[in-house]
Amino acid sequence: MTKSRFILILSCLVLNISLSYSQNDIQTLYALGRQAKESGENSKAILYFEELYNKTNQEAYYNELIELYVLEEQYDDAEKIIKKRIRSFPEQAELLVDRGHLYELQKEDRQAEKYYEEAIQEIKRDEQKARQVANQFNKYNRYDYAENTYLKSRKITNNNQLFRFELANAYAQQGKTEEMVEEYLDLLASNRGYIQTIQNLFQRVLHPDPEGVQMENLKNQLLKRIQINPGQEVFSELLIWLYIQDNNFAGALIQSKALDRRVGGNGKRVYSLGELSLANNDFDVAEQAFQYVITYGDENPYYLNSRMKLVDVLKLKITTDLKHQAADLEKLRKTYETTISELGKSAFTLSLMRGQADLYAYYLDSIPKAISILEEAIQIRGISKQDQAKIKIDLADLMLLSGEIWEASLLYSQVEKEFKYDRLGEIAKFKNAKIAYYVGDFYWSQAQLDVLKGSTSKLIANDAMELSLLITDNVGLDSISEPLEMFARADLLIFKKNYDSAEAILDSIPKFFPATSLKDEILYTKYKVEFKKRNYELAADYLRQLLADYAEDILGDNALFYLAKLYEEQLNDEAKAMELYKKLLTTYPASLFVVESRKRFRALRGDQLDEEIN
Repeated sequence: MTKSRFILILSCLVLNISLSYSQNDIQTLYALGRQAKESGENSKAILYFEELYNKTNQEAYYNELIELYVLEEQYDDAEKIIKKRIRSFPEQAELLVDRGHLYELQKEDRQAEKYYEEAIQEIKRDEQKARQVANQFNKYNRYDYAENTYLKSRKITNNNQLFRFELANAYAQQGKTEEMVEEYLDLLASNRGYIQTIQNLFQRVLHPDPEGVQMENLKNQLLKRIQINPGQEVFSELLIWLYIQDNNFAGALIQSKALDRRVGGNGKRVYSLGELSLANNDFDVAEQAFQYVITYGDENPYYLNSRMKLVDVLKLKITTDLKHQAADLEKLRKTYETTISELGKSAFTLSLMRGQADLYAYYLDSIPKAISILEEAIQIRGISKQDQAKIKIDLADLMLLSGEIWEASLLYSQVEKEFKYDRLGEIAKFKNAKIAYYVGDFYWSQAQLDVLKGSTSKLIANDAMELSLLITDNVGLDSISEPLEMFARADLLIFKKNYDSAEAILDSIPKFFPATSLKDEILYTKYKVEFKKRNYELAADYLRQLLADYAEDILGDNALFYLAKLYEEQLNDEAKAMELYKKLLTTYPASLFVVESRKRFRALRGDQLDEEIN
């Protein structure tokens, strides 16, 4: 080995040891600096970071120093270090933004603007440099200058596709909603693959929007684009999505039908909207949607389902209208018979037969006829075990309605045993637990309910939780069970539609047990009974009393929503209904009734229905 080579190797070893030692030093200084800063000892932190920066010249320590100098209002020191770094790295135009920000902090706006503009001029045709400068403006919340940076870069490079998301965000931060929407829609026009991303962004940035102003702006921009370029389907799809978000299913239907006709569809989109409208109790829209699909003829893949769904719509439309007459029920009965006769009795039409049995049992007072339909249905060849279990649950419900409590329990138990780890089994288990509650076996009932609290079905879990809490609150060490036993008996009578007897029991509970904790539950139950009996003013009185005495309890938002709905639909006082819907939005912002309340408030306010864009 030559002497010179030996010296070179030795020098490298010494340098490595020195660097290793320096790195340990740096880590120690950084830890001390961060600790001092987090403890509010900014002057001490400055000393550590000054030493770090002088040793390494690294950007991270420069940023720490600038932040600390500003916190301590050491603007001269900050300016010195910024000027020095600009000399060292003249290509980093974002450093000019740091200098401008320093002047802005000192209220020297003219000087600040000078450096801001100089930074923007420095970006030239360098897209990366533009991004860095804009990011620095964003860091200081100068979204107006970030906007200018993005636009300048687009102009210089003659590329309007640059910085779509970034520019839209800059607009959003400045409250320029129209410009933000425009930017996102331009992006969508060039690449429809972003539709899900943009929908998610709109959900986030357009809320809260209590008056619907921002949603209205988006709708208008979409309508304008559809008029200009009707062949660009993505805007129609986004408009349909927007209407659905706003629970405006009528508007969504108009656009869905128009789009279906334009693209020569088979009604699939309209059928899906019909299902969604039905699930949200917009029966008129659901009916129109299914009728539209039926016009495609019986060879269409959605024809048979649409025929059956139309019966479901008619049933719900009639039975949820408390003003329905005997003639309405007769019309529904004939519709079931005609449809089942035309489509036949099979595993495919099983849901129709179950619906028909429900009609006879609960609305036509003919339980034997309902049982006969279900017994025939359960014998149909080819039906699944799940469908058989559903029919058993239906039959058990009818046994309970007839007073055959133990026969009902036996059928529920069969389903529970066969589908132990399935939702059907959980439904049966809950219904069996409720039978135990009806007959006063509260401890056994609660044991079953406690198991169901962990149900994968949110509805079952919530129902189990509510009933379990009702039992816990009223059958404890310091409670007597008699009030709850009476309440449970009244509950069973209500299930059987024996309202007068149920109300008599509910009225007697607070008389015999003045200290009962069931008072809010009694008021709410009495409201539901009076509503079913169409005594709307009395029903409203119970809700007012509940709100006056128990607004902070769990039934507060229920009472407020249904009182508003009463004023709107039965008591003919739209102004009062609007007042209560608006009150719910502010008083119970986490309520499950918020979306529906907002929709109803806007409808009462007079928002116009939208016209079809062809």
